[in-house]
Amino acid sequence: MIKRLFFAVVLLLVAELFSGVLHFEHADVVYPEGYFENAVLVGNIFEAIRPKVIELVGNDPGRITIVLKDRGTISNGYTMPFFHKTIVIYLWPPESWLSFRLPLEDWYAYVLIHEFSHMCHLTYQDEIGKTVTKLTGIPLYPQLFSDLVEGVTVFNESSFSASSGRLNNPFFSNGLFYYSLSNFPSPGYIKVAPDDDYRDGLLYYNFTAGFYSYLVETYGLEKVKEFFRETSRTFSTFAFEGFKDPYEKVFGKTREEIYTDWIYSLTKHEYSQGDLVYSAKNTWIHKIDLYGDHLVVLSEEYGPSTSYTGMKKQILKILDLDGKEVQEVPVRNVLDVKIDGEKIYVLSKEEFSGRYENVLWDVKGGRQISKGNISAFDEENGKVYLAFYDTKTGKTTIEGPEFHTTLDEFIRYMDVSGHLVALLTEKNDIIVLKTNGEVVLELNNGTMKGPYVKFWKDGIIFVQVEGDHTVSCYYDLEKKELYRLSSKSLVEDFVIHGNEIYYISYIPYGQTGGTGVYRKDLGMEPMKVEVKKAEPFVIGNREFTAGDEFGFRMRKFLQPAMWFPVYLNGTFSLFLTFSSVENNTFLFLMPSVDLKGNFNQYTGFVVSRDNFTAYGEYSSSGDYSFGLTGVLGDFPVSANTRLDVTFEMTFNSTQTFLSSQAGVANNIGLGVDLRTYLLGMPSSLKVSLNLLNDDLSHLFDLNSLFCFTGLTSALGKDGSFSANIRFQLLNPEDFSYDVSFAQTLFKNSAELFDGFILLRNTGNTLGAARLRFSNGKERHVIYDHLFQEVYMEGLKFYITVGGFLNMNDISSGGFYVGIGTSPNGLPSIPVFISIR
Repeated sequence: MIKRLFFAVVLLLVAELFSGVLHFEHADVVYPEGYFENAVLVGNIFEAIRPKVIELVGNDPGRITIVLKDRGTISNGYTMPFFHKTIVIYLWPPESWLSFRLPLEDWYAYVLIHEFSHMCHLTYQDEIGKTVTKLTGIPLYPQLFSDLVEGVTVFNESSFSASSGRLNNPFFSNGLFYYSLSNFPSPGYIKVAPDDDYRDGLLYYNFTAGFYSYLVETYGLEKVKEFFRETSRTFSTFAFEGFKDPYEKVFGKTREEIYTDWIYSLTKHEYSQGDLVYSAKNTWIHKIDLYGDHLVVLSEEYGPSTSYTGMKKQILKILDLDGKEVQEVPVRNVLDVKIDGEKIYVLSKEEFSGRYENVLWDVKGGRQISKGNISAFDEENGKVYLAFYDTKTGKTTIEGPEFHTTLDEFIRYMDVSGHLVALLTEKNDIIVLKTNGEVVLELNNGTMKGPYVKFWKDGIIFVQVEGDHTVSCYYDLEKKELYRLSSKSLVEDFVIHGNEIYYISYIPYGQTGGTGVYRKDLGMEPMKVEVKKAEPFVIGNREFTAGDEFGFRMRKFLQPAMWFPVYLNGTFSLFLTFSSVENNTFLFLMPSVDLKGNFNQYTGFVVSRDNFTAYGEYSSSGDYSFGLTGVLGDFPVSANTRLDVTFEMTFNSTQTFLSSQAGVANNIGLGVDLRTYLLGMPSSLKVSLNLLNDDLSHLFDLNSLFCFTGLTSALGKDGSFSANIRFQLLNPEDFSYDVSFAQTLFKNSAELFDGFILLRNTGNTLGAARLRFSNGKERHVIYDHLFQEVYMEGLKFYITVGGFLNMNDISSGGFYVGIGTSPNGLPSIPVFISIR
């Protein structure tokens, strides 16, 4: 059995094989088939940026592994400081409004800077920690619990060039901080990043980076490195000196005092705003455009229901010129929206069994026009223009009616007007071409640009960073002159109607703030075109050798990741862990012998891929378990509807608790999840058929077939609805249900234990259910409970206190307290007290 299991894990490793591996001086680069040139480039970039990053952080992590992955149109990267010190990079750069949130003029270079900064920071250790890790493989890395994890990386990505990095984008750094002054998030709040806050991941990344940047600017980089060394000591060291706040020990002030100083420093900023015509609290407005004599905005709304349901409301809102809402059009995962007469087109990001594609939709027509590696598009008079990016070659092919060209650039946005095509590149260049291929403009000043470029009058308009501001600009293609349309402003996107500018910026209202549409008079001020600065680092041709990927992977896998002895209840064990390069395949071995000489071998494995997760364990005593869950397929139905088909299976030698509906040893299930809008609100309908039975020999009997149905929907920003039903197909009388409405009573925010626990929304839930009592009887009940949303580090749960009445006999009922993962329904872990 052990040999078969080991062989199965090896096969999974072989299935992970890409194409090859390149060995550079300080890194091994693993790449998929067809990406040899990309791997050479990444290796050269890494060797170029490596010394500066180590200097910025103050720690050399040693040799690392870099894995390149092609997962389609998804932009990401992540670092695993344990067990093989691996960085994984996805090959697709960010596009459209995502590119303004993640402003990186060279995707490979800056994602490497970001992720290698993680590697340097998180592997900080003192001598005791290094010794423990060397002897046991246990990654004793204190910086994993640092408050500054993303502060280090975002600061470093912003330290090489003024045109790259989130701290160099005033809209998502100082501007965002300034408009949060009325209700500034605490360090604990930033770390948690509550699901109901429109700032979302910007809290954990950008705010943390802002505080880290203040530390560096105020106390100097060397003091910050000293802070890292201080906070990287193992706890045993503190026993001899006594504990003292490391901030106070290194910087002379507590964290709270320094944090307050940072907040106060933000009050010096100033932004000139026009008249606010439309206010959207706790909402991101990503784009604004004209729709005839109306405005259309792409917005994403947040609220308590975002936490309750796990779904955000993304919609196109059509407004009149005074900001009055005229119409709503629900959409999902939208990157860009374009108007062509009365038609509306959107480009959305969709996942297909672990791989992403960008899909172009005709919203009102309800039809799919195109899909694939589309980085930008436009539609004019029914004519479609598409930009396709090839991640292997780094080239973009732009196709349209009587127009075809290929550029050595990633095109993150495109606009078409007549015989002209305007392109905004990853490098912040603006290129204007005629449809015959003639170049009209190459604006390559290198200055960080906003997310879009649009035609207007005799030229183009766009947003450009200017010091601590983002200003609206106009370039006249006839006069070849650049004009500033707003000064000391904070603009994300804008349009011009008549003699007025309508633009997106922050509003200082609401518990968390939000965004809105402002209006101001149009003015033009000539400005100089800045000269592009030299490249921040030189990418040379470093020496490397090509290696055998299978041999490389196997050597990494067969080198134990962790190994240490365990003694428990008279049994001696040796715990061994083996891991793949990406840490997505693990094999666990634990041979044991007790005091009587009895031998037992425990073997387990976990395999996680993009669209499935499998686990298994076996003991020589005969106990076993196996599980497999995943996605069979993803099917976008329309611009606002998506269908996922999922599967699950679990087999155990003894009965285990598999779900809140049924505790059985064996389970095979097939389900669908329909994500759509009901009554204008984001909703999810899940239906699954499951074979459930403790006896494996009867698992495929019809009486083992059960149906589970669940509907979850938001009710505005503050409430939600949930309905869950379970029944046996051959015995419909054997059923259970739980239907409830949850509503926020008040939006609070309180912190306990120095921010370790965050209390958020408090509300009430009213529901009806079929409840099984301790005597085995089931009764229909109505219930009501108060709930408190609680965050504890990365964990979110709901504390529930309420009561119920027996619908068959209202003189009987009871009270209950419990903990659940949702405010809807009876708590997952309840304690009932019955009364009569």
